[in-house]
Amino acid sequence: MRPITFLPPAPKMPAPSRWACVDASVTCRRCHHEWPDGDPAYQMACRGCGASVGQPCCRPEGGNERVCFQRDQDARRAGVLIPCEGLSWDGRHDKPLKLSLSRTRDARAVLSGAPPARRFAA
Repeated sequence: MRPITFLPPAPKMPAPSRWACVDASVTCRRCHHEWPDGDPAYQMACRGCGASVGQPCCRPEGGNERVCFQRDQDARRAGVLIPCEGLSWDGRHDKPLKLSLSRTRDARAVLSGAPPARRFAA
């Protein structure tokens, strides 16, 4: 009888991380409404992914450049966010979070859906 051998665990690739400031001004791509103090949906805690107030959404699969649907819905119910008058079937604003590769003073870490940058040796 042969002994059972286990393979060593595969090395974990670091998750692609970017930085974002939730207090930076944001503009809707559909209706061009602007919020100079940041997205008002961040004043609410997110029921979808569990992000706290003032933190970006944190879905484990990435794509956290946008607010979860539940957070937008809660912000509209609370009256801090108006429905979008642009071409949207659900009244949601298209307000992506601006990402940066470098950390600033007020920036928060964001798991992005974008792959990490590769550096090729010359």
